[in-house]
Amino acid sequence: MMRLSPAAILICIAATSCAAFRTHEQGDVIAVLDATGVAEPAFVVDAGAALTFVNGDSRPHQIYSPECPELDSTLLRPGESFRAALGTGPKVCHFQDLLAPASTSYAGTVQVRFAPRDPIFADQPA
Repeated sequence: MMRLSPAAILICIAATSCAAFRTHEQGDVIAVLDATGVAEPAFVVDAGAALTFVNGDSRPHQIYSPECPELDSTLLRPGESFRAALGTGPKVCHFQDLLAPASTSYAGTVQVRFAPRDPIFADQPA
């Protein structure tokens, strides 16, 4: 686990708080946990992508997914992050905070799609 500076956390919060649902086709996805919950509760990502949970809250959090154990984090203290590689799809992963199991604001879903085919080889059979 790595610790992030408060400025880095604020940048992550600002960058992710504008949308409630986005499709991520490439690169890592960041889920920020703050005092009001997870800033973006629904993701659509390609297989093989990574999802990083960043604790921007003053309280600890611990992520759990009953369907996708790769999302299960250790205890995330304020400022810490956890990076999960999402493997193959298609699948839907629900997640929640084990330290706030009754709070729906700390729950969400990750839809993992098949990885897109390389457009250079799109005409060749799979």
